[in-house]
Amino acid sequence: MAKERVVLVDGTALVYRAYFAIPDKFRSDEGLQTNAVYGFALMFNKIFAGRTPTYGAVVFDAPGKTFRDAMYPEYKATRTKTPAELTAQFPWIDTLVGAHRFPKLQVPGYEADDVIGTLTRLATEAGQEVRIVSGDKDFAQLIGPDVRMVDTMRDVTYDEELARKKWGIPPSQMIDYLALLGDKVDNIPGVPGIGAKGAATLLARFGDLTTLLDSTHELKGRQQKNLREFREQAVLSRDLATIDRHVPLGLGLEDLRVPAPDTAEVNALYRKLGFYSLLDDAPEISAGDHAAVTDASELATILDGLGDEPTAVVALREQTSTMTGELVGLAIASPDGWARYVPLEGGDALAQWKRWLEDPDRPKLAHDHRDLLTLLGRYDVELRGVEFDTALASFLIDPTGRIEPPHTLGKVSRRYLSRPLVDLDSLVGSGKSRTTIAACAVEDTAAYACQLASAVAELWPVLAPALEREGQTQVMLDYSLPMAHVLADMQRVGIRVDADDLAVMQSEFAVRKADIEARVHDLAGHPFNIGSTKQLGAVLFDELGLPVKKKTKTGYSTAQAALEPIRDAHEIVGLVLRWRALAKLINTYTEVLRQSVNPDTGRVHCTFQQTAGATGRLITTDPDLQRTPIRTQDGKRIRRAFIPREGWTLISADWSQIELRMLAHICSEPQLIEAFANDIDVHTQTAAALFECAPEDITRDQRDTGKTVNFATIYGQGATALGQSLSIPRSRAKAYIQRYFERYSRVKAWVETTVAQAHADGYVTTLLGRRRYIPELTTGNPQTKAYGERIAANTPIQGSAADLCKLAMLQIDAELRRRGMRTTMLLQIHDELLFEAPPDELEAACDLIRDRMESCHPLSVPLKVDLGTGQSWAAAH
Repeated sequence: MAKERVVLVDGTALVYRAYFAIPDKFRSDEGLQTNAVYGFALMFNKIFAGRTPTYGAVVFDAPGKTFRDAMYPEYKATRTKTPAELTAQFPWIDTLVGAHRFPKLQVPGYEADDVIGTLTRLATEAGQEVRIVSGDKDFAQLIGPDVRMVDTMRDVTYDEELARKKWGIPPSQMIDYLALLGDKVDNIPGVPGIGAKGAATLLARFGDLTTLLDSTHELKGRQQKNLREFREQAVLSRDLATIDRHVPLGLGLEDLRVPAPDTAEVNALYRKLGFYSLLDDAPEISAGDHAAVTDASELATILDGLGDEPTAVVALREQTSTMTGELVGLAIASPDGWARYVPLEGGDALAQWKRWLEDPDRPKLAHDHRDLLTLLGRYDVELRGVEFDTALASFLIDPTGRIEPPHTLGKVSRRYLSRPLVDLDSLVGSGKSRTTIAACAVEDTAAYACQLASAVAELWPVLAPALEREGQTQVMLDYSLPMAHVLADMQRVGIRVDADDLAVMQSEFAVRKADIEARVHDLAGHPFNIGSTKQLGAVLFDELGLPVKKKTKTGYSTAQAALEPIRDAHEIVGLVLRWRALAKLINTYTEVLRQSVNPDTGRVHCTFQQTAGATGRLITTDPDLQRTPIRTQDGKRIRRAFIPREGWTLISADWSQIELRMLAHICSEPQLIEAFANDIDVHTQTAAALFECAPEDITRDQRDTGKTVNFATIYGQGATALGQSLSIPRSRAKAYIQRYFERYSRVKAWVETTVAQAHADGYVTTLLGRRRYIPELTTGNPQTKAYGERIAANTPIQGSAADLCKLAMLQIDAELRRRGMRTTMLLQIHDELLFEAPPDELEAACDLIRDRMESCHPLSVPLKVDLGTGQSWAAAH
């Protein structure tokens, strides 16, 4: 007979672990911080995802003292007070446990560990198997043939063998191991001078603590001295670390049977808390008025009958990119539940649709219609009349927090309609059995497509009022919707890339990387994996004895920030950094770009995201071209592979210090306004204030310091971060910040006012009125709150600069169309726009681009654009 499973959850430890492991930006729609509850919910999902337990309990520490406090008054004395933000989540965790119908236990005078230990004994004596859900090594002492410890945070299940590998001892020695090692978290003293390796070695030699303490004459030096001096402390530590397995519970296993969770109650709780991704509603196709239309005359009747009420439209394409995936069909729907799907067989039947799709007076609804524009544009259909985009609306309502980017239809539907959608895998399958959409039965495809279109249609009456309440309706109509057209054109056009040049470049980088690797191995004295943090740390810090700047939980930090300060300590450090740079160029740029070149067009067609950057900046994906390096010679070499179409020229137009100019405008800082008005170098001006000397006496290094401090203001850096950036003491960085604000007093006043207003409102706004909510401001965690205040000061500047960029793009696009010019916008990279122009338009295009970028919106300071042309991106920039 199969053993039944007993799942025992260390509730107290998991609550704390979730609270500190999960970002505290998690909040319900009412503003309740929910990170601990969310982590707990994730853990419960994992429990029920596999074999459902027959018995179980969530065990919490009971309030008040325990027998260990009487034994050792300093027990757990070093623990800090429970944060108020965590305490506020305890009732919701209780509610969560109750919704899952899991028994909950607390026993006064005992810790959760002891209750779990007792239940483990009862279960194994009854012939059952036990799973202890915890990451606490104290429970390793309970692991046995039928007992395992499940760390849900790391997805690791410890049996006897894995526990031995993890801690270097069998579970039977864990109590004595803790007695020697101690436990800082619980303030168990242990024996001074004995670490994890020493404790494991001693127990391997002597077997147990009693034998070890009776055999100290066989030891030497510090070990012998400390074990003799702290003998009683070791025995006390063993008693403190021992889990009591005979707690009087007043119940048995039968009292801990776990019924099936109440799915409706769990889902209702998840909705209330905003955990939309955890909803366990079984996705199903809604039983509305949905059908496929295969008759041309019927389709004509339907399209002619669509009135003034907006109609949702969704396209199905084979699942490659919008530039390569074949169009399979279109679905339309109305908010009242009516939906129809029309198969198109690769787009051949689009002619019937064209008049309706292109009619600006036939109102339409869409979800992320930038991709819809891109796809239909490949079939010579220019979609017009989209009045509402549910993806853009979701982003404008909540750009940062409770719904994860990129605001997919499934996630938006879960949140606002409380309805999960059947995913594509349900239609086409997965793995080796995966087929194409076109190969599926029409009725199945129709059901799938109609649910998508219906979701868009039903979201409109929900999201439109929410958008209005947030004051974002005009932002969508005036900027976000028109911007989708510009981005769709850029996606369709793409940018030409010389794949052959990239191949040559990749070979060059590979040869140099191999040469550097050989030199690193020579300096180390043996070969090792430079890409392995553990192996590299051992070489640099254990073998070569280089100074350690930072440690992590698992060993030495070998991040760039930890290696840069010791670059001069040994030749190997600079070589490692150069090796990494070349590896990144190969893996992230040359190889990815080569694979991204469309064989039909010879161009790279990335995706431009409006709904991914909380500040409003555009984000490029598939591939990400915004991280294409520019400062190093190798980075510039990569940009040489970006070229115009034959006979044309690339134009690079880059705003000069746009964020600092925006800062001057927003703060009305007279000294900054005067500097920009008179074309004075603002970095030199700031350096002169910092170093208290005349601008003409400022050195290049001092100007660089001034530049760093100027941008530190925009990004809200404090003295510690600025000191690290400049490699100077914190006290000097603090003095720089003070002098900066003395010189630019209105900047300081504006920052203070803006942060105070953000605390009052919960959000900040940009130049064009976009809102960014900042939940971090409501936390009691000082570090998180400080981060929120940096966001509050930065977003109006960086977000407004992003607004200016979009305004300029919209105006340039409109003017190019008005003049009938062939010049094309290709990329937006940070503060730079990239175009290609035919020779007969080059001069006019440059004038137009400069004019619109410098005068797209009235500011109190002039905008300045650096513009260049060339036969590659590198040459133009």
